[in-house]
Amino acid sequence: MEKQDFKWSQNRIKVLQLIRNEKEITRADIIRLSGLSAPTVTRIVNYLIQLNLIQADEVGSSIGGRPPQLICFNSRENFVIGIDLGATFIRSALSNLDGEFLFEIHIPTNLKKGFDGVMEQVGEVIGKLCERARQKSLSLWGIGIAVCGMVNKNTGIVEYSPIFGWKNVNIHKALSKYTSLSIALGNVTSLIALGELLFGVGKLYKSFICVNLGYGIGAGIIIDGKLFEGVDGIAGEIGHIVVDKNSSRKGLEGIEGTLEALASGYGLADIARDLAKTDNKSILYALSSDDIEAKEVFDAAKTGDLLANKIIDSAVSYISIGIDTLVKLFNTECIVLSGGLVQNGDIFIDKIREESKKYSFNAIPRSVPIRVSGFGENAAMVGSFSLILEKILLLEGTKNRIK
Repeated sequence: MEKQDFKWSQNRIKVLQLIRNEKEITRADIIRLSGLSAPTVTRIVNYLIQLNLIQADEVGSSIGGRPPQLICFNSRENFVIGIDLGATFIRSALSNLDGEFLFEIHIPTNLKKGFDGVMEQVGEVIGKLCERARQKSLSLWGIGIAVCGMVNKNTGIVEYSPIFGWKNVNIHKALSKYTSLSIALGNVTSLIALGELLFGVGKLYKSFICVNLGYGIGAGIIIDGKLFEGVDGIAGEIGHIVVDKNSSRKGLEGIEGTLEALASGYGLADIARDLAKTDNKSILYALSSDDIEAKEVFDAAKTGDLLANKIIDSAVSYISIGIDTLVKLFNTECIVLSGGLVQNGDIFIDKIREESKKYSFNAIPRSVPIRVSGFGENAAMVGSFSLILEKILLLEGTKNRIK
């Protein structure tokens, strides 16, 4: 992209985000808050009106000159597809730009089919959602996909996904046979953070970190209202840091003593399968190894099972070390927890809050609040919607848009 075109795209992003955040705003206020010139703002506003992304209505009266206009974000007439491509489920939704779901499809991920088989599943889901959009004559802008893996922001290639066992796969190319819509791809936890920025805690904080505690573990980092991605876009891979160098347990990436190996969904299940074999007092002892997943560990813990509680308390300790590391590195305002493990109740979350306090600086009175994402299992999909706006809509305009 030429330097001039990039600047024009960035200015469009700035103006649209401003209009979206303010809900209603005048041109004069856009000029004042954006720092852009009046001709530039006028050009951008007219462009966005042509795309039907914003609406402008005259309000009040004017003493000479043009009457003031109130500009609003037109979220209800524009739609996107969001997909959370997880190792357990493929969750998808057709949504307006306010993040309100019109139609959803959830199906189990068939990992045994390999990359091509999973892409076929995603392609079928996209086809069904596009057909629903056509039936209702909706203006469909594109597809945002959240994937568990290291997504290179410069190439769009998933360089490595330990959970899927993928290396250097091209999801854009694989899905091109199923749709002509533009596709934006991002790491699942980074997109959860973007979703929180636009629809969630971003209303209260401009610097926060989302910690995704699910089958795997990752962090999405927001600094001063922007996603921190690192050089290639793979910042926040906290699940792969070593938290216990004396542990022989390996994560899916093959490193011993990582946070994922000791505290993720698959890590908890692996630990429980091993320990349950020799503890006949535990509920887990009666289960076969194939039947023990993280859910069974939490269910057993809720009944007072000593082994299950011991496993979870150990995981909480490691998670708290990871959270404390993030807090001290980034001096963030807030930590937001999301993911499947967080859905197991307040007791688990309260334990993380209490354990995390043990590592805080005693000399600094300000504590960092630990909140829970309000989007539940839909957090990644909500984040994928914002990815479409920034990386497809504004950078590629009306390319392949379905009306």
